[in-house]
Amino acid sequence: MKQALHIFRKDLRYLCYDVALALLGALVFCVMGARHARGPGPVAIFLPAIWWFLIARVVHAEALPGNQQFWLTRPYEWSSLLGAKGFFILTFVNLPLLVADAVIIHAAGFSILEKIAGLLWTQVLLVAAFVLPAVAFAAITSGLAEFLVVTLLLVFAILAQLVASSVFPYSRYWMELEWIKTYCLLAELAGAAVVVLVWQYARRNTLATRLTTAMAALVLMATSALLPWRMAFALQTHLSQRDVDISALRIRLDSERKWLGHVYVNDAGQVVAELPIRITGLPAGTECKPNGVNLTIRAPNGAIGNTSRPPQVSFEVQGDVTSLRAVMAPDFYVMVKDQPIELRGTLFFTVYGDKQTALIPLENGQVPVTGLGLCSAGSRFLLCNSAFRPHNGSLSFRMLQDVLGGSKAMVESPSGIASYSPFPAEANIDPLFQFFSPRMSTISEVRVEVRQPIAYLEQTFEMDGVRLSEFAVRPSAQVTAPQAYWPATKPEDQAH
Repeated sequence: MKQALHIFRKDLRYLCYDVALALLGALVFCVMGARHARGPGPVAIFLPAIWWFLIARVVHAEALPGNQQFWLTRPYEWSSLLGAKGFFILTFVNLPLLVADAVIIHAAGFSILEKIAGLLWTQVLLVAAFVLPAVAFAAITSGLAEFLVVTLLLVFAILAQLVASSVFPYSRYWMELEWIKTYCLLAELAGAAVVVLVWQYARRNTLATRLTTAMAALVLMATSALLPWRMAFALQTHLSQRDVDISALRIRLDSERKWLGHVYVNDAGQVVAELPIRITGLPAGTECKPNGVNLTIRAPNGAIGNTSRPPQVSFEVQGDVTSLRAVMAPDFYVMVKDQPIELRGTLFFTVYGDKQTALIPLENGQVPVTGLGLCSAGSRFLLCNSAFRPHNGSLSFRMLQDVLGGSKAMVESPSGIASYSPFPAEANIDPLFQFFSPRMSTISEVRVEVRQPIAYLEQTFEMDGVRLSEFAVRPSAQVTAPQAYWPATKPEDQAH
């Protein structure tokens, strides 16, 4: 312990200006986050960069690669050296962020004691996602020049992964299930970093630890690209809060709104048919949201016409309309568009219940909303904050807006910000998750409706005798050009 404290004090004297810069950055982050409704802004980008190089500097004070360093002549125990570096990082990286987060959420109106789990879990995520990798990279490099090269390679790998995610469909964003992929990657990242750190500090085998780091990077990239979505949903089903009877659930084509279906050719030259469906038979007081679909198209001659598609991109939801997204080759579509085909598949969905409604008074401060956070509204805006993580429920805002001749009811359902994670915080430096909706017209009333997810289920379905030509304006049209697009015609339009 004495040796570790000696190293800590020596590093503090050596890096006093670096520490001052990091503390100043944390102070600015705290002030910006507490005083500005839209968060800390660009400081949330610069502060991690300051931390990143502060960690490198403190580790390089006793660089591990090589055999000519002066510190090797000192009787340092590797465990004391590693402990001193860890204590330094906890003091000047983790602790300032902990204090800043507490100040920011308190300024936003949240109770620090009620959010203590989120505060502490944010620190766990910071260590796993940021601190351990930074220390590991610094431990296998001999100075800032090598560390900078590794940093640039890391940035390039992240950018390449983002580009690949737009091309490789299985790596696309998983919406509410994204937390499972994130935690799988964090577990691998933290585990690899711990192995590299202990191995390098105990043995100083730089070549072996660098090879281990390279292999771990390849494993992380492969996991991000190849992790099965169905496995993630199977894990999510074990987090269901209660049993829900879906014996009466039926999934069928929405014959009353066939005009909502359409057929088009995507950028890959494949024909995409979006077919509206209706889901009935849910228990009273509940609603469902599709998360994914496995779909197979079978022609009368037994041929399978659809290509392999990830479940999370095999459906479309617009308002209250859910559509299957069937993909097939152009020649297959031309062959079967006038024939009765079979659709077989599995719908993966979330059942929501426990509806809570809250009235948000205008220009009268914040109101707590169960399952969401704190909401406030003015005559031309709506703002809701949640601490450390986004909401996990089905959310809708019902507003009355003043228009000429009276009031008009508006319903807004934000998408893409929910998470099914059971943990109290997300891997994000900003402790506040916000929904902000500016309005052009004056608001006279705002109500928030929140339903909590109570079960994650799957249901098979079969649809026979489906004719794709019924969903096209021109049943005899041929698919010959990428720009071909045929939205279905409303019955009243056909009458004219």
